[in-house]
Amino acid sequence: MIRDIAIDNDNPSVPRGTADGALQGTVYVLRNGLGAFGLLDPLIEASLRGIRKSAGDEVADNCVREGFEQIHKWVSPGHIPEVAEAVYREIQPLAPSILTSYIRQAFPDKEHLYYEEVPNVRFHIPYDLAKAHQDEYKSFSKNRGEGKITAHGPHRDSWLDCPSNGVNLWFAIGPVKKGNGLTIYTGDYGGDFRYKNSGDIAEGESLHEPSTFDLAPGDGILFHTDHVHGSELNRTDETRFVISFRLSFDKPHFPNRHFHRYVRADLVNSPLKAFAAAPAMMQPSYPRSLVTRIREKLTGLPADAPAREPEVIGREQDGKLVVPLSDVPVGAVRGISPALCVARVSETDVVAVSRRCPHAGGDLANGWAKDGQVVCPWHNLPFDAKTGRSPCQTLPALIRVHAEIVGEQIVVNPTQRLKDTVQELEGA
Repeated sequence: MIRDIAIDNDNPSVPRGTADGALQGTVYVLRNGLGAFGLLDPLIEASLRGIRKSAGDEVADNCVREGFEQIHKWVSPGHIPEVAEAVYREIQPLAPSILTSYIRQAFPDKEHLYYEEVPNVRFHIPYDLAKAHQDEYKSFSKNRGEGKITAHGPHRDSWLDCPSNGVNLWFAIGPVKKGNGLTIYTGDYGGDFRYKNSGDIAEGESLHEPSTFDLAPGDGILFHTDHVHGSELNRTDETRFVISFRLSFDKPHFPNRHFHRYVRADLVNSPLKAFAAAPAMMQPSYPRSLVTRIREKLTGLPADAPAREPEVIGREQDGKLVVPLSDVPVGAVRGISPALCVARVSETDVVAVSRRCPHAGGDLANGWAKDGQVVCPWHNLPFDAKTGRSPCQTLPALIRVHAEIVGEQIVVNPTQRLKDTVQELEGA
């Protein structure tokens, strides 16, 4: 369930029980969730300080005039990791005061607060600009984690090294729009999924269509860290700039690895500051995680959980693939061979395309069809059914082959490739 809450500047408050609701699976969109509590400006000012130090006064001044969403116009894609690091250095010292102030005002019924000591700074520039710099971005991600300047696949935070009893506060510092934002797979909350050692969902897992959000600067999203969530591959012409925090209202529980440093807020600014991380660390998961990491450094990561076998429902007949029409309802995408999938775009229209997304290899047979597009489930990237192209021009188009409805069946000819409709029109 998603609840949209508008927070009033004159009487800022969040409904009582919101934090508990988030831990039970409700996703809250907090409109004006930072500004109403006077916390948006400090984060903007700190971000601008980092930009000035790393990219210069002119870039920072341009961000003030035209918005953070245009930063890619003044900062080269290869320089984005350095800018992000500089903003990290400015934001991290603010985390204790920002979070304790926020929780005290927004959730006064919560007596305890533990938070991840390092917040998350997220600059996602348009993918077409970032693609040529993937090696540098991957290097940054090894240090800071996925999802900061690269798109993160569907995951639960606890699958890797985060607590299962935490929440995410995900705040838009610049505008966020569908096409460059957060995905939350609300229909899969509580579902049982296999996942890789990297923390990403495993190959062959099927997901429901995610929720995405349009946010103004200062809007926030509050959700349980055990929601399956991820990033949209930025297919827009704007940079998405977000700062997020992970926190827990009780001692964090780490079901898998225990790596991130969580501190107890009431100890951070006290004479016992040196022991602020001790309550979270004094549990069996911490030494167990250390032993696991040492072993993996010496012997390498263990094998990922076995992937589910890719679905194949096509039946070969006279050199073609045949599927009952009833097996592919409108909006569904199904695998008909190891290389192809078929999508029911409407009651009368079907398309057959290559089943692997050219971005990261996601299986489109686990995706969906919507508004004349076939959508990859991993990063919510749509492909036009008529051309096979996505909005990301640097990605190759899907291969399309002939498919039609014949009576109560879908008949696909895998050897009959279709030309690009755009090329046909240009050559007409």
